[in-house]
Amino acid sequence: MKTQKLFLSALLVLLAMMIIKPANAQRCAVLEFKAGSGISQSEVDGISAIFITYFQPAGYTMVERTQIDKVISEQGFQRSNLTQSQMVRIGQILNVSKIVVGDINYVFGQYQVDVRAIDVETGTIAATEGSTFATSSYRSSMQSVAQKLAGKIAITPGPAVQSSTYTPKKRSTVEVLYGYLKIFPTELGSFSSEPISVINQINSQAQYGYNNWRIPTNEELSLMRANNYLGSGEYMTRDNKRGIVLLVTDGEDYSTISAKQERQRAELEAEQERQMAEQERQRKAAAIKAQGLVDLGLPSGTLWKDKNEDGGFYTYDQAVNKFGNKLPAKEQFEELRSYCQWTWTGRGYKVTGPNGNSITLPAAGGRNCDGSVYSVGSSVEYWSSTPTSSSCCVYNLQSYLGNGVHIENSNRCFGKSVRLVYKP
Repeated sequence: MKTQKLFLSALLVLLAMMIIKPANAQRCAVLEFKAGSGISQSEVDGISAIFITYFQPAGYTMVERTQIDKVISEQGFQRSNLTQSQMVRIGQILNVSKIVVGDINYVFGQYQVDVRAIDVETGTIAATEGSTFATSSYRSSMQSVAQKLAGKIAITPGPAVQSSTYTPKKRSTVEVLYGYLKIFPTELGSFSSEPISVINQINSQAQYGYNNWRIPTNEELSLMRANNYLGSGEYMTRDNKRGIVLLVTDGEDYSTISAKQERQRAELEAEQERQMAEQERQRKAAAIKAQGLVDLGLPSGTLWKDKNEDGGFYTYDQAVNKFGNKLPAKEQFEELRSYCQWTWTGRGYKVTGPNGNSITLPAAGGRNCDGSVYSVGSSVEYWSSTPTSSSCCVYNLQSYLGNGVHIENSNRCFGKSVRLVYKP
């Protein structure tokens, strides 16, 4: 009998331990703040992230965001249009005693924030907090809203985030240590883990002209302490992710970085344009070469064929009838003579243009009206499309080279070489 009583007593104690929840086991969840007039949801998310970082009410365990999102999704609720009854239902599923919601508007250049803590058991509003502030003070204002609301629902007395065990070092502007280490003017507060969302928000706004603020290293913190840049208390470093957060940067200011980025962007665009121009030049060069043409870099842009036309010698009428305006005009011969370097090879002339490309004009001589050939190896003669008389129009590039390209008359029945041109 005595054994049965002892067993029953132990069972009752065990059941009591399973049913009765300790006072310090309260849970709290912060829902996504709602974007009102004049502000986007993405901007609201950034501002509310600061609130969540600083909102640490004493006596509560905070529910992770992923758990909240999962419940909203499973219930089929519209995230941006939750009713108060739906909010309470979310809190019941998450087994929290308090659920925090908020609204943010942007009116006349100022943010208006209203935050409410809802008692899940009763469905009533347990506490409210709000603030109106300018863009430049959103971080400190959201920190204040979070701490005040946390204090109103705290189960145990005392500050929620800001530690009272240290005295902040007051600054009015960015201070520079040893000419390279920049120190953020204000200490963000005391944290049990790195406030990544707050730091990201500060950098996204390029506060105090920098967008690369970060937690200091142990060595940097030692330098600041040795030079009386710190208040009392434990400070967070990269190796110690707990304590007072004071940001530093050893990077360049935002304007310098922006100027470098703009310069790099301009250089990249210039290089891309250069590459495109080179590709286009190569494409055109390949197309010209495929047609048997040579670009000598002449001012007129005239392209010359790389060899004489097949068929040997042509009479004037044959040349005009077959090739028409592809025959070089007087001006084109003279441009060739004036702008190119002429080198006698022993079998004709190598003609090099201003761009270094060249063509060869062979000393093919000519053919008399009776069919006999003359001056092979010494005379360079071509028909021109520019007539000088009813008789002919021929350029003799051998006899008159010293005095410039010369055009002279020749009987139409004579046979001359033909070199064609192309004007784009």
